[in-house]
Amino acid sequence: MAQSSTRILDRFLNLLPTVTIREGHRIKVYLSGDLELPAYRAAFPLNRRSSMIRRLLLGALLLLVCVLPVSAQFVSVVYDPTNYANAVLRYGQLQAQLSQLITTYNQIRTQYLLLRTQAERLPFVLTPRYQSLRTPWRPLVAPSLYGTTLPWVTAANTGVSPAAAVTRATEALVPYGGGLSRLSAAELSRVQERYDRTQLTDGAITNGLEAIGRLRQNQASVETTLQNLEVDAYSDDPALHTQVAVLDKINAAGVAGTRIAKDTNYLLVSLLEQQVLDATERREAAAQGINAHVAFLTQAGPLLARTTGGTTQALSTFRIP
Repeated sequence: MAQSSTRILDRFLNLLPTVTIREGHRIKVYLSGDLELPAYRAAFPLNRRSSMIRRLLLGALLLLVCVLPVSAQFVSVVYDPTNYANAVLRYGQLQAQLSQLITTYNQIRTQYLLLRTQAERLPFVLTPRYQSLRTPWRPLVAPSLYGTTLPWVTAANTGVSPAAAVTRATEALVPYGGGLSRLSAAELSRVQERYDRTQLTDGAITNGLEAIGRLRQNQASVETTLQNLEVDAYSDDPALHTQVAVLDKINAAGVAGTRIAKDTNYLLVSLLEQQVLDATERREAAAQGINAHVAFLTQAGPLLARTTGGTTQALSTFRIP
């Protein structure tokens, strides 16, 4: 604002003075150089006395011209109404510009105070006030006396080779082979659908076991990321806080919400494990029923033939003594 006022005032200070003289006004002129006069002696020959008189008159004239104008600078003052009106108009314009500059300054100052208030940190340490406790993930641990469930435990903790783990820990399906040719069309359709659904259950169990293992395998990386986010959100380093104080609270709420979501995922994974185990039990019952049916179709005919062979002839030849 000061620089703008200085530039505006300089335009008026650099103006040369303008003097307007009305007609008939008496003035005095100041000569800054020598006054050249014609050679009177050559044009008009004078005697010695006349020459002396003219010299005296010339000296008096020069003395009058050189001395008297000095006082004119102090006693002669000229008033110009036009210049005065222009000066008043310019002064009013300067006042308007000054008022505008004051208004702009107040607006900028108000915005600055608002930003300064928003940028102030909370008056307490964030870590003990907002930090939440961590819930550790636990790996699946189960005894494996005969080694059949060891691949299952490994897959549930790492997500590695879930299909092999399911195959090792469950009973394998036996194909029907030529036994299907003895079934009717309706019974053949039911048997094929039940067999395929059991295989679909095997796929669901495998996918669920792999998902559980991947979550457990990656939980360390997720935990590290959450800890870094928590440390940055609660840090006292100004370089880590370029937002206002309300964003600090939002960050804290986001960290807490993420922690709750992580715990919820942990519970969901545990529930998924139980569902996978229940599906495995149902699959085992279905596989046993299928295998029993396969055994009946492939072995019951010859067995019944051997068991009931000769019964008709024995009954027909039987006589009561």
